[in-house]
Amino acid sequence: MDERQNSNACRASSVPTTSAVPSRDLPDEERRRLLTTMGGVGVTVLAGCLGDGESDAPSYTVVFLDRDERTEVEISEDEKLLYPALDAGVDIPYACEVGRCGQCTGKYDGDANEVVTHDGNQFLDEDQIEAGWLLTCVAYPRDNFELEVTHPDDE
Repeated sequence: MDERQNSNACRASSVPTTSAVPSRDLPDEERRRLLTTMGGVGVTVLAGCLGDGESDAPSYTVVFLDRDERTEVEISEDEKLLYPALDAGVDIPYACEVGRCGQCTGKYDGDANEVVTHDGNQFLDEDQIEAGWLLTCVAYPRDNFELEVTHPDDE
């Protein structure tokens, strides 16, 4: 959707209008957000505008350590770790994107509760989180930290 279409779609009007954009035509970040919103048990109807992606929430530097690579990513506290990392080129395996499968685990050197908040974790138990494990698909940053990316095929 170009700027003109977006401003027209967001303008108040007494006549209801509908516009549809195929998800494949959206930028990767918006497509993932839409698919995550629509995934799961049912379809959520989105009302309003997606906005420009800007956030007033504080952001943190998360350093992703993946084998021999080190990638610093600025992540807002209202963003899950997974998507900004993927956008920055970090190779994080993932599957369900809702905290059930454990494919996107990462390892922090300490208690993960100190640096992230999980919203939707159904895979890790509290002892594992205290040992530093976290799920990037449902973890929101609360501080700057380094995270070792784990790969299921490494074990």
